[in-house]
Amino acid sequence: MKSNFKYFGLVLLLLGIAACEDKDKNPLNVFELEDSAAPYVRIVLDQTVVAKGDLATSSLSGTVDDPSDNVSSWELSVTLESGGVSTDTVPLATITEFPSDISIPYTEIANSLGITVDDISGGDFIRFLGKSTGVDGTVTTVENYSATVTGQPEQLQAFNFIVLVKCSPISGTTVPGTWVIEMQDLFGDGWDGAFVTFEIDGVATDYTFTGGASATFNVDVPDGSELVVSYTSGAYEEEHVYTIETPDGEVLGPFGPNPSPCIN
Repeated sequence: MKSNFKYFGLVLLLLGIAACEDKDKNPLNVFELEDSAAPYVRIVLDQTVVAKGDLATSSLSGTVDDPSDNVSSWELSVTLESGGVSTDTVPLATITEFPSDISIPYTEIANSLGITVDDISGGDFIRFLGKSTGVDGTVTTVENYSATVTGQPEQLQAFNFIVLVKCSPISGTTVPGTWVIEMQDLFGDGWDGAFVTFEIDGVATDYTFTGGASATFNVDVPDGSELVVSYTSGAYEEEHVYTIETPDGEVLGPFGPNPSPCIN
């Protein structure tokens, strides 16, 4: 009988510990009880991808809302992630009325970061971080919410989201026809993981070579297609050089050593 009581007591103890752990993992509820809902903010962005060539004339735009009607303010900050390195996070805007439409030019965002849009490259991420303050004074950031909230796109969370900068479509030259990629490696041992991408109407194909000093690729682009050309770095970037010949015979480049992600 004593062993049964000990076993029963142990079960109760374990259940109590588990309950405490669950409570710690989810310190804030978002939508359940009206009088205890966290000051949650949602954002619906008009655009989550922007072409590098459009940065000077485009804006971060969308609608910010608080579904539980219990947020007094939402503060937005920004950082730029380029090549695995992030800039300092700086404040950008504060919203105190919900719902609100926002429109912040990328030129203004770049200026807040102490750079210009010319310093932002294809492949970079512009990361936005939000902090909300509830009408009761409760302050929350992305760290206050579980991954079931912040990791699901349908939650539209406004606490940690990104805009991807991609290379602009090719313009100012003939696009349909055969494009020729001439690659060189100055050391003579291939491109060390780097590659050039031709994206034709959203379908991407990568071109590279793994040995020798040079390689040539012909790429056929159909009439009426949109073409985006980009470069992804590998190791020993100081060895990589390439040119691209358009269907009209115009030679673009050389790009490299240390090529940039975009050619336009």
